[in-house]
Amino acid sequence: MKLIKKIKAFLTKKIIYDYQRTLLKLTGVMLVATFFVVRGSTIPLVMDSKIVYWLFYSEPAGDKTLYSIGISVIAAYLFYLIQVYIPEKTKTKKQILSFSIVHRHAIYLLNQYVLAWEKFLEEKGRCKFQNFEYKLNYKMTGVITKEIYEETIDELFVCLNKVIDNPEFNDCDSKYKEFILKSKYKIEGHLKFMDDQFPRWNNETLLANDYEFILSLINELKDIQLKLSYIEKYYLEVLEIRPYGGKSQVQKMAESL
Repeated sequence: MKLIKKIKAFLTKKIIYDYQRTLLKLTGVMLVATFFVVRGSTIPLVMDSKIVYWLFYSEPAGDKTLYSIGISVIAAYLFYLIQVYIPEKTKTKKQILSFSIVHRHAIYLLNQYVLAWEKFLEEKGRCKFQNFEYKLNYKMTGVITKEIYEETIDELFVCLNKVIDNPEFNDCDSKYKEFILKSKYKIEGHLKFMDDQFPRWNNETLLANDYEFILSLINELKDIQLKLSYIEKYYLEVLEIRPYGGKSQVQKMAESL
């Protein structure tokens, strides 16, 4: 089930860049051209079948226009791979690599942020702040408190703005730029909404529509995290959650008196 989940996430959440989309379209054209080349060639048929004969056989003295066009398309496809696709792929990877550290930090913050909200919403309709510790893969651990939550909000804005303000961002692939700008828009709106709920983070029951809306926001934030993870191939998985045994600043100050 885990493998199926990962495959499904890979197929639905991965960003397809412009150069990849173009290659996919041209590959379709090239496959059609290959069919006409095979059909127009004089190579003997491998199988003696009516279907194979109907699909791939053509008269040696027949019209070879489609065959010639197919050869030209295949040649143009190979030329595109060498002259356009490979340089574009290298350029895109180089540009995104320049944001690598910021992406990884953003993934970590989004993971922490979503994890906190899922913990707060353990009981349907109830929202209560709970300090807790967590452990992620790559040997990362941390603590969630109200103070850390508020710092996370500010830091996420800083992360996205670092990417957008980078001079290389303007020359990036348009699909990547669109993803980053949409992510910023979503996070700004979502974080503001969730932050406004802080005064109500107690034992009171949330309204049903608020609860459903918050869950939908969490799912959208998870989508952003997945896409960032696939850009960096750096997915953070929660391994363990446990009650926070630390002390607040007030408690520490009281003990020092």
